[in-house]
Amino acid sequence: MAISRDKKEAIIAEYKELVSKSQAIIITKYGGMDMKQLDKVRKEMRSAQGEFHVTKNTLLFKVLKDAGQEVPEKWLTGQAGVNFCFKDPAAGAKKAGELAKEFEKFSVIGGVLSGKAIDPSGVDALASLPPLDTLRAQIIGLISTPATNIASVLNSAVAGVMYALQAKIEKEQPSEA
Repeated sequence: MAISRDKKEAIIAEYKELVSKSQAIIITKYGGMDMKQLDKVRKEMRSAQGEFHVTKNTLLFKVLKDAGQEVPEKWLTGQAGVNFCFKDPAAGAKKAGELAKEFEKFSVIGGVLSGKAIDPSGVDALASLPPLDTLRAQIIGLISTPATNIASVLNSAVAGVMYALQAKIEKEQPSEA
C-alpha cells in the first residue's frame, strides 16, 4: 500500500531528527521475529541509551544519503531495523550483538559511525570498546599522570633545597653544648 506524500514527509522529518541526534547507527535484520521479541529488542536498546525502529528502507536511505552518511543500499532491504545510538555507540553495538546471540532471527548487518559505513566486524570492534565513562576515566588518568609526576619531582627538589638549607643553618650555628 502506497503512503501519502504528507506521511512520507513526516517519516523523513522523524528520521532526520533521529539521525542528527545519533552518535552511531546500527542496522539489523529482524525478519521472522514476533512482537514480543521486538518489544524486548526495543527495551534492551533503550537501556543502552538508544532507540530501535523498524524503518521504511527507501526513506531512511534517502535521509542517510542527504546527511552524508552513505551506507550500501543492500543493507536497507527487506525487514531492516535500525538502532539509533544517542549517547554511547559502544553500548548500542554491544547490546545489538547480545540480541543477535539471543535471537537467531536478529542479525547485525552494519552501521554508521562518524559518517562512515562500518561492516559487521566494525560493529563488533565498536562493541568491544569499554563504556564511554570508562574511556573518559582512562583518558583523564593518562592526562593527569604526567602532571602528578611533575608535581612529585618539583616537590622533591624543593624538599632537597630545604634540607640543604637546614643543614647549613645547623652547621653554622654555634652549638650550645
